[in-house]
Amino acid sequence: MYRTQVKGNEIIVLFSTTEASKKRTDIEREKIYKRVLHLDEKLLTFHNGTSFTIGDPLGLIVAHVKKSELTTIYIEHIIDKQFMYHDDVI
Repeated sequence: MYRTQVKGNEIIVLFSTTEASKKRTDIEREKIYKRVLHLDEKLLTFHNGTSFTIGDPLGLIVAHVKKSELTTIYIEHIIDKQFMYHDDVI
């Protein structure tokens, strides 16, 4: 779990149960948290229930927003780069 503030609003970023059970190094997890938080103020504009994706060298990060008193970003899935379809591959 990563807890921070953006423009005075507290934001929590955490891995879903499914994604948390996958073996990732602490360095990989830190990079993923930072990649999500790189959206900064944009995270505050998402409505409750919004899902979004972020391209990353590690793969495609799929996240879901829950809003109540706090904005919580759940990292639902990370599609590893080797499992992504590239139409330029013959």
